[in-house]
Amino acid sequence: MTNTRKPEEGFSGFASLCLGQFLAHQTALTFSALIPILSGEWRLSASQAGLILGAFQLGSLIAYVVVGILLDRMASKPIMVWAAVLVGLGDLLFALVAHDFWSGLGLRLLVGASLGGLYLPALKHIAETVPAARRGMATGIFIGVLDVGYAAALFYVGGLAAGVGWRLTMAGVGVAELLAAVVLARGVPAMPPTPGGSRTRYVADVLTNRSALRVIGAYTAHNWELFGMWGWTAPFMVALLQARGVGPAAALTWGGMLAAGTVGVGGLGAVLGGRLSDRLGRARAARILLGMSFLCSATFGWLFHTPLAFILGVGLIYGMVVVGDSPSYSASLMELVPPRSLGGAFSLQMLFGWAVTAVSPAVFGATLDLARHFHGGEMTHWGIAYGVLALGPIAGVAALWPLARRDRKTMPAATAGSPGS
Repeated sequence: MTNTRKPEEGFSGFASLCLGQFLAHQTALTFSALIPILSGEWRLSASQAGLILGAFQLGSLIAYVVVGILLDRMASKPIMVWAAVLVGLGDLLFALVAHDFWSGLGLRLLVGASLGGLYLPALKHIAETVPAARRGMATGIFIGVLDVGYAAALFYVGGLAAGVGWRLTMAGVGVAELLAAVVLARGVPAMPPTPGGSRTRYVADVLTNRSALRVIGAYTAHNWELFGMWGWTAPFMVALLQARGVGPAAALTWGGMLAAGTVGVGGLGAVLGGRLSDRLGRARAARILLGMSFLCSATFGWLFHTPLAFILGVGLIYGMVVVGDSPSYSASLMELVPPRSLGGAFSLQMLFGWAVTAVSPAVFGATLDLARHFHGGEMTHWGIAYGVLALGPIAGVAALWPLARRDRKTMPAATAGSPGS
């Protein structure tokens, strides 16, 4: 699709897209920040907390599959706006009525389903408005902004909840998400829907496209690690502070802030990873970053009793590399799949990639509970739990191997092309 808008209009629209998505995604890790409070108030085990985290991801998964299919038939902007409205209303409802495991699980499932209407329409908008040579960078900036949004919630939710209560805090999050709907409605330019392809074309474009399927497989492996790490970093930070003698309220506040820094630095990682994918090729860049994140997942929990400064240093590296490969996957699909089937390709990507985000946090929590039944201290328990996440990068590196070999032949002699555009 030819972009005929003026450069300043494109920048303004992209800035509004990023700001609106930043505000709308405030809910993503709020429950993670509240686990130390709600575990006591609702008497939740680590397994139950993991199930609530997984229910949120399951709701998003259902919405992603539906929205991805709709994007080949509908314009992306209205979907984003209404999703932001529903997310805000869902968090206001959570603040008013959530009171135990089952109500929390059900409401987070609904909010997750509403959140699923935000991400894919934004990617489709980027594919429609950004030239192929800059899509890695643009996607990286967008994902980086979302990552900072996740971290922002970790930064303030725990502290505010300890001071004014978690219900008032969640109500404030809901108001921010309603504001996001206003930003998206007023600032993001409307784009006409891309004419959808037939089922036969979709099969040829996606289901028999081996390169696209490898990207989807690697994205799935990436999400296994990423969302397990994001979901449990705040409780990990709170636990290690308490093990050092910090009181519960202070540990909750400072643990959330430390987790926010670890998650938030991923915004920089996404931007740098997107730029790296523009220069080295999508698969090569992703494999390098997957290898680095594997080392982090395999060792992070075992650092429980090391000096806090060392843990934070490793955590910042972990936070960067675990997100850094994200732009490569979306940018790859934009180039491997024609526009007529891109929404469906995103739908398939999210079907598999988001399914593991519903499982990974729950498996982490169950592993943590299981490890606590055996001998060993907190270091052993957390080390084993984080080690489960290291399985993801191994699978991702394997999936991308043929594509990385192709990248070596074509990059950096030429910038990654756009055969599907």
